[in-house]
Amino acid sequence: MSNENKKQTKKKTSNKCLYTCKSIVDKYEYKKMAKYFPKRMYLPFVHKGTFLNIIFTALAAILSKSWIISLVFFLVYEIFLLIYYKVRLEFFSEKEFIKRNKGKEDETDFETEFYEDYFIRKTNKSSLTINYSEISKCVENDTNFYLEYPEKNFIIIIQKNRCDNELINFIRSKFNNLENHLEDNSNFKKMKKYHNPNLIKTFMIILFIVTICSLWAALWSLSLADKINPQYGSNFIKNNWVFWLWLPIPILSIILGFKYKNAGFKCTKNIVGGFIITFLLLMYGSFCLFPTFSQDYSKIDDYRNIIDANLPDNGELEIQDWKTHFDDDKTNYTKIDVYYDKEDVSNLVSSIENNSNWILSKKMKSTLKILIPQQLRVDEDAYFSIYNKTNNEYNTIPKASGNYEIYVIKYDKSDKHLEIHKFTYLYK
Repeated sequence: MSNENKKQTKKKTSNKCLYTCKSIVDKYEYKKMAKYFPKRMYLPFVHKGTFLNIIFTALAAILSKSWIISLVFFLVYEIFLLIYYKVRLEFFSEKEFIKRNKGKEDETDFETEFYEDYFIRKTNKSSLTINYSEISKCVENDTNFYLEYPEKNFIIIIQKNRCDNELINFIRSKFNNLENHLEDNSNFKKMKKYHNPNLIKTFMIILFIVTICSLWAALWSLSLADKINPQYGSNFIKNNWVFWLWLPIPILSIILGFKYKNAGFKCTKNIVGGFIITFLLLMYGSFCLFPTFSQDYSKIDDYRNIIDANLPDNGELEIQDWKTHFDDDKTNYTKIDVYYDKEDVSNLVSSIENNSNWILSKKMKSTLKILIPQQLRVDEDAYFSIYNKTNNEYNTIPKASGNYEIYVIKYDKSDKHLEIHKFTYLYK
């Protein structure tokens, strides 16, 4: 009697075993199984990743002390996990099998006895009787049958190369919910239709490298855009739209990755890398849509008399209002930034240098520096004008304790930047 006949014996009576079949589950079979039951394999991995994400987000929140940064970190990392586990599901399934096998959690060899209304799954340690009606899903591909048994939360694999044609037809007849995937294990056939598979492999590797490098290329193009169209203050994000110019590269990597992966090529890295870089480019590019503190330059007219200098007719102006900034004794804080990078400032500089209300920082008395906010850099070549509106005095310390409305004005010739710091100062 042949080995095949020994493995399978047909019985003549319906109340006895009709067929028997042995199966051996290895990591390759386990990995293939994940393809047909992704939720069963996918969700546990996602749950583990999300748990770690929560821990990392909590650490980010402690370090950054910002819920916005923490939320962005959580969302970015969670989206990465969802995509990464989806694309790498078969790989992680193989790892899970190896882990379980080392821990002897799963038995990999079993025998199945088939009866008219039920079958019995046997291992060296246990035996389980299952009605055909209890199988929620049956999948057939070129090599196996996969039977989903939800009551015990596992999948039974029956290898077709260990079954004769009668048993294969018998299994097919027992399940109305049979899913046919007979072409799924023939990727090598699909690869043959391409005349130069090695050229495709090389191209996809190069495309993967270019996809990863496109993020750095986008950063370089942003610096180039800033040189052509300089932005200052909160406007620095206005040029971030250049990140979107590089989106075709990762999108192409995703599209071709799926196309050639279905044809049997190893393109998972192209898909994962494409999704990650696409998300990052979209996210960074979207910053250009955020509102800034930019205001109409005409608002500088409210401060012309206090500044007491010949200001250009145009400039970039930003206004930020704060209750406090860094110093507790300086409240009702307003910061005005004016940038004159594109303007002729010769008259402005001349009027400042010849005005007694303006002092070169290196000539400023040390006593005056208590009026300068901590965050305001005192550069040696910058000019300062400190105006006490309450007393209508320039560059003087109050003579009595109390609250004073102070304007600290700074002009830096090196970057054509005018700053006005307006606040209520508590002098003791």
